[in-house]
Amino acid sequence: MEKKKIYFIYMPSPTLGRSPMQGIGGGLFAYYREDKYLAALNIHLNRNNYNWVAERDDTESDIEQLIKQSATLLVCAPGLRFQFYRNGFNKKNIIYLSTMEYMNNDVKPVIKRIKEIESEK
Repeated sequence: MEKKKIYFIYMPSPTLGRSPMQGIGGGLFAYYREDKYLAALNIHLNRNNYNWVAERDDTESDIEQLIKQSATLLVCAPGLRFQFYRNGFNKKNIIYLSTMEYMNNDVKPVIKRIKEIESEK
């Protein structure tokens, strides 16, 4: 059985006038925190035998590409609430992390939503 995919969004969606260099250099905190958050999330998923995998977004926040890649859940870095174009993606399946959740690698909001999704079956 294929694992369900979580994509971590760390850059705003492409918009007219946005510099292609925006987001390069580590996003919000410029220390590549998204890698640390993803590592913490994947460790938790593996330890608890969830059939999910978290990956870093490689589409520059292109929602059409994310949908084609079978994204089930999207996790957005702090500051992206009004800068991410969701184009019909289920808003219940987009988690916007707070700064404290992100900096402390708090995976509870993601795990809570995963449990909700799995109980809906």
